[in-house]
Amino acid sequence: MEQLVRAAIDGQQAAFEQLVEAEKSKLLAKAYSYVGNKEDASDIVQETLLQAFKSMHQLKEPKYFSTWLFKILIRQCFAFLRLKKRTLVVETELIQQQLIEQEQSMNYEIVHEALSLLRKDYQTVLILFYFYDFKVQEITYLLDKPINTIKMYLHRGRIQLKKQLEQRMNKPIKQKEVIHMLKEQLAKLALNFVSIPDNYQLLVEDYSIEQATFMWSTDDLEEGIEVSLDPNGKLLDLTRPPSTTGTLVTTQQQQAIAEQFLTEQYTEALDYLTVSTIIEKEDETKFLYEQFVGGYPLESYYTKIIVSKFGEIIDFKYNGYTKAPPKFPTQLASKDRILQQLFKAPWTLSMKYLVSDNYSVAQSGLYPIYESPIVYQSFNAIDGKALFEEEVEEDVASFTKFPYVQPLEKQTTLENIIGVTDCMEKLREVEMDENTLGIVWRKKDWKAPKDKSMKNFLLERMEDTVKAKVDKHSRKLKEFMWFKERTGELDLSFEACCDIACTFIATYFKEYVPYVQLQIKKPSFNEVNRAFFTFPLHVAHGLQIEGEHFYVGVDKTTGFIDTFRSPRIDLELLYSYDSPTIQPIENVIPVLKEADAFLQWSRQYDENKNDEVLQYRLGQSETKQRIVGIDATTGQLIVSKF
Repeated sequence: MEQLVRAAIDGQQAAFEQLVEAEKSKLLAKAYSYVGNKEDASDIVQETLLQAFKSMHQLKEPKYFSTWLFKILIRQCFAFLRLKKRTLVVETELIQQQLIEQEQSMNYEIVHEALSLLRKDYQTVLILFYFYDFKVQEITYLLDKPINTIKMYLHRGRIQLKKQLEQRMNKPIKQKEVIHMLKEQLAKLALNFVSIPDNYQLLVEDYSIEQATFMWSTDDLEEGIEVSLDPNGKLLDLTRPPSTTGTLVTTQQQQAIAEQFLTEQYTEALDYLTVSTIIEKEDETKFLYEQFVGGYPLESYYTKIIVSKFGEIIDFKYNGYTKAPPKFPTQLASKDRILQQLFKAPWTLSMKYLVSDNYSVAQSGLYPIYESPIVYQSFNAIDGKALFEEEVEEDVASFTKFPYVQPLEKQTTLENIIGVTDCMEKLREVEMDENTLGIVWRKKDWKAPKDKSMKNFLLERMEDTVKAKVDKHSRKLKEFMWFKERTGELDLSFEACCDIACTFIATYFKEYVPYVQLQIKKPSFNEVNRAFFTFPLHVAHGLQIEGEHFYVGVDKTTGFIDTFRSPRIDLELLYSYDSPTIQPIENVIPVLKEADAFLQWSRQYDENKNDEVLQYRLGQSETKQRIVGIDATTGQLIVSKF
């Protein structure tokens, strides 16, 4: 799985889609538990996946993709609930955006000391209001206190903090200077951990509910420095490029450096965390520290530290520890009962494109396999019950042959194919992997946001852009997406939009047409007047190739294609595929005797609980690797190498 996550981090949308496919039902169930409405829950899941896709580059530890995804979902749920509860209009002071010229620079220690002397109630409200931009109404919701109480805490807290600062600085201070210093102290503290080269600029200065994040980089964004702090100024994340020269240190010395740095930040950390993984590379060594209960690591609590070959901390990710860990059960469910469910579960035939680097197959290619949702299931270690109910599709998708349409005359330039106009300019062209280039265009007169929040950083990277991926060698189009809204005077029907999508495929990808089907769906347009169409690939036995399809979005007001993705699979593989003999499931299912159930702690996402539960997960008995399915021709068990 980790390799798939890394591919998604590198911008491969197909990899991202594969990752979230197994999570969707869990995400929907969790969102529903918060908002109590299927439609709202579905919208929240869609927004979660959109935010996750936009933010994949921020994920530092591929191993914890699922946890990271659920954190985004929970934030979206709370944002939704806050909006629903916001019935009063509350006037609040705006935080000063301009830098305030001061006769004397303010260091973190003075502000932090003054803040720490205030009543705890005042501290909390000031931090939420000024560090993290929460409105008064939202703070009342978070702290469960009356709105007038929160206003009083803010007013008295500001007065007391001003007095404390004046005593320490021995000079009068204006109230707006106090407001600025509250936020500025975290920015100054971040610089205690890194040195910023002259050619780097501050790109992100973001204060969210959980942390303050600062990011510096060069103009080309090839290398970056990032620091994240919690509300109390404690280090959560650190990323920086290594030096190119220095004195080499041994792995043992690197571990000592890592542990010294960890205990400097969190004195008790090594009383609870134990090094579990050491991965040595030529230029760096990665140390993973986890908290174990009953011999199994807790999913939620870990620290990752990467030390360069010259002894520098170049990556630090702290995820805490708990002084009240869950208790290991005195009695466990029978593994045999769980494994018997494998044989009773429904197994369906599908076609997958499997890469030998990622799966236990002799060579990369197309494989007919039997698969079942049960292989992705987890089971409560005490009672053996499945933790998530299987999602039942209300409407089974149906498909038809790709319709005949007359191809158009091909456009000769990439810009003309996509619809990029003369009022736009190419921002960048970057190598995404050994076979793919990424190209971005934007309107020439686009104005960048002034403040440096993470939201605006993403806007700078996304807003009003057109992004495309092309084959590095042939320059053939792979996919594109318009993040710039285009509107027109047309009012095309769903069928007319479908014809436009089909014509585009027939014009530029006619070689695929014999292998393409059209998914039949109820006519519908989204909130920005786009209709979306899926064209899956299929081969022998009428089997669709899982995850391999054309995906096209057409705007009914313009007739333009705003979203397009092509299959990843090489056309030559389709040409050369020779249909094998498919064995019936009863002939191959005995191979499931090679499966076993393994214990693991996993975060439980529940409305009233947010703790760890011990689970069984399924895997191959010898390697513990996750089961993907059964080869329908050889009867061999196929597992993931992740």
